[in-house]
Amino acid sequence: MNKKQRIKRTRATREAQQARRGRSLFTPHEETDDERSFRHKQALTTAKWNRYMLIRYLDAGLFFIGLYWAFMLFMTSTNLWALAAPLVDFVVGGVVLWEVNRVLTHDIEYLKISHYSLLASIAVSFAALIATALAGKDLFFPFLASSALGMGFIAVVIALKAVIVWRIVLVRDHRDKKRYNLYLQQLHFSSDSKGR
Repeated sequence: MNKKQRIKRTRATREAQQARRGRSLFTPHEETDDERSFRHKQALTTAKWNRYMLIRYLDAGLFFIGLYWAFMLFMTSTNLWALAAPLVDFVVGGVVLWEVNRVLTHDIEYLKISHYSLLASIAVSFAALIATALAGKDLFFPFLASSALGMGFIAVVIALKAVIVWRIVLVRDHRDKKRYNLYLQQLHFSSDSKGR
């Protein structure tokens, strides 16, 4: 059997299968109510999830920065009390991740626990910044070449936390206009389709 015959046979088989299902290859598929409901639910979930996208990605960075910093400090320092600062970042990163994931299963918008834990974490980071400026790199950054690098590192962590807090406040106050409007459109569309 040559190539043209195999192609014709495959097409004929496909057309026969479609005919058995009651529709041809060229007629559009009619969407059932279950399929439509599932598609609207997925669109609503995606729109809701996208509102927290920046928070999720920045929080992942915070989580792994805290993990890496704690690991390096544990390996190079004899002062285990200094582990408190990176462990706070690690734990806060986990808390924010947990609460952002709750958004999909619960009817919440404001990440209250994350907001307050991030504010407390910023205070801990400022204390670590001041301690590094006064005591030098040996307390929190014995693995770095200078205390200026450690202070820059903490400044970046503080900025990261501040951006996450800013984003949480924008979502809470519905000032994330583009993503909030997309979410409202999906919510409205989903509620309209339920009434049909």
